[in-house]
Amino acid sequence: MRGTQDALAELRRQAEQICDNTVSPSSRAAYVNSYCRFVSWVHQNHPNFIPVAFADRVGVTEGLSEAQIRRRVKPLLTRKHDDPPLTFGNLDPEVFETWLLTLRKADGSMLSYSAFNTHRAGLFNIYRDYVQQMGPAMEKELKQFFKGLKRQLATAQACGEGQVKVGKDPLSFELYEFLSSHLLELPGSDAIFARVNLVISWNLMCRSANAFGVRHSHIEWGGDSLRVYFAHMKNDQGGDRPRDPRHVYANPLQPSVCPILALALYWATSTFDVDNRLFPGSDQYDRFRKSLHRLLEDERVSVELTQVIS
Repeated sequence: MRGTQDALAELRRQAEQICDNTVSPSSRAAYVNSYCRFVSWVHQNHPNFIPVAFADRVGVTEGLSEAQIRRRVKPLLTRKHDDPPLTFGNLDPEVFETWLLTLRKADGSMLSYSAFNTHRAGLFNIYRDYVQQMGPAMEKELKQFFKGLKRQLATAQACGEGQVKVGKDPLSFELYEFLSSHLLELPGSDAIFARVNLVISWNLMCRSANAFGVRHSHIEWGGDSLRVYFAHMKNDQGGDRPRDPRHVYANPLQPSVCPILALALYWATSTFDVDNRLFPGSDQYDRFRKSLHRLLEDERVSVELTQVIS
C-alpha cells in the first residue's frame, strides 16, 4: 500500500512538472517577479483585495519600503491553491491598471508596450498558478485598456516622447569581423570558446540559448555545408514546425570568420562530455558573457567601438 501511495505521489509530481512546462523557467521567473510587485503594491494600497490569512503572514508593513515589502511577500507566494495572495473573485481590473501606470524605468520614463505586456502576462500567470479563472468582464476590460495604452504610447512617440527605436542595435559585419579577428589573438580556451560561439551564432542567425542547446547529434554534413537542426526554439515552443536544418558554409576567403575553421579549432582544443553538447557546461551563457565583457574592455576594441558608435 505504501508503495502504491509513493508511486501515485511521484506521478502527481510529474504531472505538475508537465503543467509547468507550458512556461519556460526564465518566463516564469519574470512573471513571478511581476506579480510579486503587484501583490506587494495591492497589500500597501488596496488591502481589501488581500485575504486576511495572507495579510497576517506578511505582517505589519507600515514604514517599510516597496522593496522590503516585496522581500516579505515573495517567499509566501507558494502557488498552493488554498493559500491565495489575492481575492481573485472580486479583484477590480482598475486596480491592476492603476498599478501599471505607477511603473517607471530607472530614468523615470514610461515603460514600453512590451514591458507592460509582460506584466499583463504576469497577471494571467498568477491566475493560472492558483488555478483561478479570470472573468470575461475583466478580460474584456484589460483588452480595451491595453488597446488604448498601445495607441497612447504610439502617439507619445510620434510627438517626440520616449524612444522610437525599440530593442538592440544590430551587430555590423565589420565589427563582427573585428571582434572575431581580435579573439584569435587572445590566449586561452575562453577566447577560443567565445570566438566559436560568436561565429556559430552569427552564421546560424539564432539566439544564444539556441546555440548553447546544440548537440553533436544535431549536426551533420550534407553536400558542401554543415547542417544544424534546432530541437527547440522560442517561437516554436511545442516543436510543431518542420525540422528544417540551417546550413553553415566555409569561408576560405576570410578565415577569421570561417565557421568551419572556428569549430575545428574549438574541437581540437576541447574535450567531449557524456551529454553530447557542443558547448558542455552548466552556465555557458555566463561564460560567454564574461569573455565578451573582457574583450570589450580591451583598449583596441574600445577604440573600434567608439569609432563604430560615432
